[in-house]
Amino acid sequence: MWRMFCIMLLLSSPLYAEEELAPEPLKAIGSWSMLSQFKDYEKPFWTEQLPRLSEGRIKVNLSAFNDVGLKGSEVLRLMKLGMTDFGTTILSYISEQDPRAEAVDLAGLTMNLAMERRVVESYKPVLERYFEQKQSIKVLAMWPYSAQLLMCNGPIKNLEGLKGKKVRVSMRTTSDLIEAYGAITLSIPFDQVYNKMKAKQLDCLITSALAAHSARFYQVATHIYNLPLGWSMVMLGVNQASWAKIDVRDQKIIEAGINQLADNLWQAAETQTTLGLACNTGKNCTLAEQGSMVLVQPASNDEARLAKTVKQVVLKRWAERCGADCITEWNNSIGKTLNITLQP
Repeated sequence: MWRMFCIMLLLSSPLYAEEELAPEPLKAIGSWSMLSQFKDYEKPFWTEQLPRLSEGRIKVNLSAFNDVGLKGSEVLRLMKLGMTDFGTTILSYISEQDPRAEAVDLAGLTMNLAMERRVVESYKPVLERYFEQKQSIKVLAMWPYSAQLLMCNGPIKNLEGLKGKKVRVSMRTTSDLIEAYGAITLSIPFDQVYNKMKAKQLDCLITSALAAHSARFYQVATHIYNLPLGWSMVMLGVNQASWAKIDVRDQKIIEAGINQLADNLWQAAETQTTLGLACNTGKNCTLAEQGSMVLVQPASNDEARLAKTVKQVVLKRWAERCGADCITEWNNSIGKTLNITLQP
């Protein structure tokens, strides 16, 4: 009798009530688990920093994009359905649903990260409206991977040398650019590229320098052309209904933490480009493994020739895909930033 009374007293105590009402851990999907962005930045943020900053109130169950078998726009769908609270995805993955998603990362549009960040900031309100109204998602931050560079399994001097070559691309806008030089573009999953290059079924590929090093592409490619062809922009968002359930003080902690995470990743994109180039070529590499690829520096007029192709082909094709409303939005944001006006 006394034992039963004690159990009932314990179950009705404030301690038990607090535990029962404690919020469930938030669910988050991060980027590729094998890359530095996830291992060195995203994972520590979600699993260590947020719990510490919130004094233990915020707990997160984090999964890497590839570890749960996702490939493209599935992260967006899971966020919209509330099956994950937070989601990280590369914007180009969802451009098939709406070309607006690729506007900040049109191939060859920006030559450096400072210019790219200005482009992102100018277009951010457009993407915020799109994700809020069409996907029920609140945009929290955007950041880049390191520069997307061309790597080939034979000598390459410039983009004009791609005529007739088979090139692996991951974005439609990159395909637009590379096809303009007479190349054949192929969309091949990242984890299959090494074997395709080794078997000579691919001549070239485009990816970030550090990702290429992590995947040991320096074993199957011989030359790397040091001219940025894009940045593979990442968007981090949260389901709006999930966000509304989070206490206001914790919302502020999350937003402040994510802003710092994004700043860190913008800075990391610069250093990781440098590190990736160094370790793929074996010049001043600080990592254990290094390659011996030949670094090809662009000629003095390469950037100007690329800019001409971007205007004549890449921007034109994107405008045709996206339509009149997109053109107006672009001209009022990115267009003003870069002093480029798209024509309907």
